[in-house]
This record gives sequence, C-alpha cells and structure tokens, in this order.
Amino acid sequence: MSGLEGRVAIVTGGGTGIGKGIVRRLASARCRLLVSAANSMVGAEKLRDELRADGVEGEVCRADLRNPDAARSIIASAVETYGQLDILVNNAGFTLDEPFLDGTTERWQEIFNINLMSMITASQDAARHMIEQGSGRIINISSVHGIVHMPGHAIYAATKGGINGFTRSLAVELAPHQVTCNVIAPGAIQVDRYKAQNLEPRAVGAHIPMRRVGQPAEIAAAVAYLASDEASYVSGEILYVDGALTSRMAFST
Repeated sequence: MSGLEGRVAIVTGGGTGIGKGIVRRLASARCRLLVSAANSMVGAEKLRDELRADGVEGEVCRADLRNPDAARSIIASAVETYGQLDILVNNAGFTLDEPFLDGTTERWQEIFNINLMSMITASQDAARHMIEQGSGRIINISSVHGIVHMPGHAIYAATKGGINGFTRSLAVELAPHQVTCNVIAPGAIQVDRYKAQNLEPRAVGAHIPMRRVGQPAEIAAAVAYLASDEASYVSGEILYVDGALTSRMAFST
C-alpha cells in the first residue's frame, strides 16, 4: 500500500491478538508506531523491541481504557513523541459473554467505557490534530456482532452497534477536512483467547461459509488498505472481514 512510510500510527490494544497483527502489518509498511495496552503491556513491550530490531520506530504506553479520558493520553503521547498523527486504529476492546439478566450496571458501564467511550474520546482528540494537518485516517475495529446476534452478547452487541453508528456519522462530519473514518468488523479470528476458552478453530470454522476462521493478518491487511492513499475516497464504510458469515441469512452446515 502506498503512502504509509513515515506516517505516525496509533494502535490501541496492540499487545496481543488482532492488535498485534495490525502493528506488525503497519510496521512492515514502515509506519512509525505508538502501541497502547493495559493488561498486555508485556506483549506490547516485546513487540516494540521486535519493531526496533527491524529498524522501525516504535513506542508503547499504558492506558486503562475503563476510564475513557485515559484514551486522550494516548493521542497526546503520539503527538509529543512524533510531532504528528496520521492514523488512529481504535482496536482495544473487551468481549462480554454473560446472560443479560445476570449483568450489573457497573459491569455494563465498564464494557461501554472500554469498547465505545474510549474510542470516542480518542477519536475526538485525534480528529483535532488531523484537521489541523489537513488529513488523517480513523479506523475503528467493531465486530460482526453489531448485526449478528446471539444469547449472552446483548451488551457487547450494543457497544459494537454503537461503534458502527458513531463512525459513519463522524465520517460525514470530518469529510470536508479530508479525514476518513471507517469500520472493520471481524468475524471469528483465531487469537489467544481460543486457547483460554478451549475453542477449537476447526470446529468454529465449520459454522462459517468459508469453513475456516480468519487470522489477525487478514484484519491487518484491511487496516493497511484503509490507511493507505488508495483508500482516500473511502469513508463511512463498514468492511466485514468474516468469511461471508454476515452474508448468510441463517446458520447452516
């Protein structure tokens, strides 16, 4: 993808899973990177060292996104370190799988803060810098659960649906400033939590039209496209990277 070398990119939740794949993809395009993490700081620091060993400029910062204002410190850190901000990838998120009737207001607020409110505050501060620069890319990672629903995911789905609506509205508002805003909605992607939850990728893949789960690198490729010059006229879109899962009317084998 053209136009990425030397650009400054933030990836939230970049220490593990999809975030780590995104960081590696942008690093291969020679972006300068700031990776934020909370519980995965060890992974983020290892990734930073990996980037530096490859001659890529990379920094990490800790941000507990249960407090949405913590996201503002990520933007400030990138601008202070590099003097500019070109790409914001709001990837940090938390999956909640519990019966709706068992939930608590406190727990719901925590999930909304991590998945949605921190994304909004980061986007606000990033947009201010991007408008001043005359261009920018905001890429928000959502989920197929914004439109594909199942028991136990009511609150999680609400946050992802919120991401979709927020991003499309923001795209219209920022378009005159040449700042694009898009969503990537992953389907089933093989990440570390598969092992933690004893999920077998092959079994999960059997329920997907392509008969496999995706890989973090496939989400990262979509991010690289939306961040590139080739996508300068693409804004307000939701890109589903899900092996045709959302194109099917109902689950079948």
